[in-house]
Amino acid sequence: MYQPNYYTLTFLIRSARANRSGEAPIFARISVAGQRTEFNVNRNVAPENWNAAKGMAKGRSKKDLELNKYIDSIRVRISEIHAQLIKDEEVINPIVLKDHYLGNIAGPKMLCEVFQEVVDQYKEKMDIGDVCKCTFLRWERCVKYLSEFLQQREGRPDIPIKKLTSGMIDDFEHFLRIAKENGNNAAVKYIRYLKKVTRIAIANKWMDEDPFVNKRYTRTQAKREALNEDELKSLMFLNLTEWPSLEKVRDMFVFCCFTGLAFVDVSTLTKDQIYVDANGEKWIKKPRQKTGEISTIPLLGIPEKILEKYKNHPTVLAKGVLLPLISIQRMNPYLAEIATLAKVKKHLTTHIARHTFACVSLRNHVPIESISKMLGHSDIQTTQIYAKMVDEAISEDMQKMRSKFDGLDDVIKPLAEKPTDFVREPPKKRGRPRKNPV
Repeated sequence: MYQPNYYTLTFLIRSARANRSGEAPIFARISVAGQRTEFNVNRNVAPENWNAAKGMAKGRSKKDLELNKYIDSIRVRISEIHAQLIKDEEVINPIVLKDHYLGNIAGPKMLCEVFQEVVDQYKEKMDIGDVCKCTFLRWERCVKYLSEFLQQREGRPDIPIKKLTSGMIDDFEHFLRIAKENGNNAAVKYIRYLKKVTRIAIANKWMDEDPFVNKRYTRTQAKREALNEDELKSLMFLNLTEWPSLEKVRDMFVFCCFTGLAFVDVSTLTKDQIYVDANGEKWIKKPRQKTGEISTIPLLGIPEKILEKYKNHPTVLAKGVLLPLISIQRMNPYLAEIATLAKVKKHLTTHIARHTFACVSLRNHVPIESISKMLGHSDIQTTQIYAKMVDEAISEDMQKMRSKFDGLDDVIKPLAEKPTDFVREPPKKRGRPRKNPV
């Protein structure tokens, strides 16, 4: 019966092309469905020492045994290529088999390989300052997670990108949430990275179908926390002289609370980003690494004293920056210890300082347009998120009015009489009166 994927491999010699020593070159012939092709295996044999029926050398010498072993390795390799093409549902013909054996056909584009190429591009963008290091590290972490997932699900660290399916994406999302304990927003971010890679693959025609069709991923609105003024003061007045490391971390956090700068921007703050205006007031003017927007912030007394305190710190002098920040991975655990000592029940992180700056500014009636400029937001709607966090400020403002008017009990007097129910009379009937009423 005809089988379109069936192939035959035979070995033959070309006596007419014998060399000076009389040995003829050996050729491999591949036949599939009436089509055939040949290629030279780069081995020679004497015609009288060749078994044409078996396609191998007759002799038992070491040279003949090595030749037969080499021919058998070609058979095994062609068989492996044929099996892989069937598995990948690729077109099988003699030329395809020959080109794969000779290495003339590039292998299929692999998922993690393409992903890594995108990661490398982000590395180059990071080197020239187009993206921040955090973004690059997330991309790098995502391809690592993807490789671990494929090893667990497919038994190998990479697959052809055209084999990525919708179900595989769902399983990867489950892997991120369960195995890697990612929250919804982190899992969605990683899935969107994978979606961007598939868009690149589709644009280059490495994929035939889009596995993300009809898939929607929504980030949840993160609950933002911020310190109120009392909590901020409790941190500022906390005596940490016995723990220099905690004191330094506390000072860095307080600096962010009074400037609104993100951790990555404070870590690269330099002298040339602080200037004095015509009135003698100091300002911080620095582009945000995340968006490139310029943050213009007045340098208040407390952050200025912190800068003065650390101006001769070894890290400051060695790196040419203004503050000796440590890594964010080390800083957040220290902040948790500081919160415990200050009896602040909120979970402190470096970014809460930025939220605190925005909320404290709003509570002190700083216009939201000014706050947006200081935070370096490209859209004021981003700043308006913080306006939802100042319900406490509204309550505090209304407390003044409550204290003035709630005690005036005699202003609203009770009703003079007890109200009674009012019953309306039924309307009179309309129409002509009868001539002979009975």
